[in-house]
Amino acid sequence: MLVPAVLRGSQVQRISARHMAARAHELLSRTRHEHLAMYDAMTVDDEAVQRALPAARGRRARGVLLRTMAPIGAATPAVTADDLAVLDGDHRRVAALPTSLTVLDRRVALLPADRDDPEGGYLEIWSQPLVTGLIALFDRHWSTAPPPPLSTREQEVVALLAEGWTDTVVARRLGISERTVTATVRTLMDRYSARSRFQLALKLSRRP
Repeated sequence: MLVPAVLRGSQVQRISARHMAARAHELLSRTRHEHLAMYDAMTVDDEAVQRALPAARGRRARGVLLRTMAPIGAATPAVTADDLAVLDGDHRRVAALPTSLTVLDRRVALLPADRDDPEGGYLEIWSQPLVTGLIALFDRHWSTAPPPPLSTREQEVVALLAEGWTDTVVARRLGISERTVTATVRTLMDRYSARSRFQLALKLSRRP
């Protein structure tokens, strides 16, 4: 991918493959609202989930929403919807993706400088028009992916809320924090594009 000269410098920087992990960790630690990620290849297994848990707990404590995508044929997860739900995010599979991409707080994007060269480094993009365009790319593919099945925990939360219980009561009955209940509802509202809990309930009732 060629970067126009006018965008080089502070708006678009090239990060070497060797330094990418440290830079990504630094940016993720500053993320406060939203983490979007899509992968043109991804393997998810029990070990990967366990490695991700500490960062996931920190992200959840900060109220960060996570949405990730990977191609259907990229890998077969060795974990269930319940395992993925531990990461407190929305994970979808689509037919194909053009590149790997990470967008943090809708302010900065990271993507391979050359998707065919793993050692070619990455681009760190702060140019808002470019970031906005990359978010549109993410959302376009996201809209083609069916929502994943509800995890056991999500089913329990939805069932109790449908009975009219408050978040506080639901949390007490399930032995989880009220923050977790609220975060679960927020994730489901985002997953089903619901603007209110009432609209979410309607959409869930229409699921096959």
